[in-house]
Amino acid sequence: MYIARKPVFGHYEYSLKESYYEAPYWKSRIILDLGPTPEDYITYYSEVAFSIDLEEKLKSLGYQIDQWELEKLFFRFLKPEAQRIITQFTRPRRIKKIRKHFSIKDIHPFDIKRRLVLKFNISNPKKIMHIPYPFLSELTEKSRDELENYFWDLEDRLKYREKIKYLLVIFDLLYLYPRIKPWELDEIFINNFCKILEDESFRMGLSVEELHRTYFCRYVWMYFDMILFFPIIKKYKAHKKSIYFEASKIFNIPVEELERASIEDLFKIFRKKAKELHPDKGGSHEKFIQLRKIFEELLNIKKYS
Repeated sequence: MYIARKPVFGHYEYSLKESYYEAPYWKSRIILDLGPTPEDYITYYSEVAFSIDLEEKLKSLGYQIDQWELEKLFFRFLKPEAQRIITQFTRPRRIKKIRKHFSIKDIHPFDIKRRLVLKFNISNPKKIMHIPYPFLSELTEKSRDELENYFWDLEDRLKYREKIKYLLVIFDLLYLYPRIKPWELDEIFINNFCKILEDESFRMGLSVEELHRTYFCRYVWMYFDMILFFPIIKKYKAHKKSIYFEASKIFNIPVEELERASIEDLFKIFRKKAKELHPDKGGSHEKFIQLRKIFEELLNIKKYS
């Protein structure tokens, strides 16, 4: 059971759904329509005490579900204070988790790629797509509708810069966009996008139009919203490269070593060099200021990369 959303004329409509198997694919069906405001089903008794008024309704429909399960489903619709308290006081259950046996072949490569990028924030997931990580079992026994809502929720947690990288990686654009012209990048994106839409094994019984209109249109919005940001990324990368090059000369350390260094390592390198260049130790005041400036630039790169 999961909560699905659907874009409708500038807002989302929500529904409680479940996935079921109907050969040859997993499909989805609506259990209950929640409308545009699922939070209306939450009754608050105080700032953090609440109940979700669906237990009896679902029982009448033949579904046995308790408040704990409903709380997990409706967590994102709770007030921020209630979310904070739940997160703070919820402890992992000390029950040994039984690993679900699955075959990596049962999961579509595009789903595997997306999950790996979201999990590890990597630039080349193809190298590890053959590995059956236990968390990939989350992608089995789900309809396309449930999978897309699952990914949608995870993607919403990404920061803006992370979304750019994510989009470029999953559509195989990361290593292309700095080297080709914008319209060529657009064409490759559209081609890769359409290949996935036309893949019947990916659609799992949905039509191309339904998959695009309900789910995949978000990637089109993301791409053409972010394409304007690409020149800024190029400028940032050039700036980043120049900072590392300048720092390499000041610290007398290879660029590769500086790129690998952690923030703690940078502090050690800075302190060592600061002792040499500090005016009280006979160093140059101008060089010491330059050292501090380049150190702060490196810290910013490490913090926000």
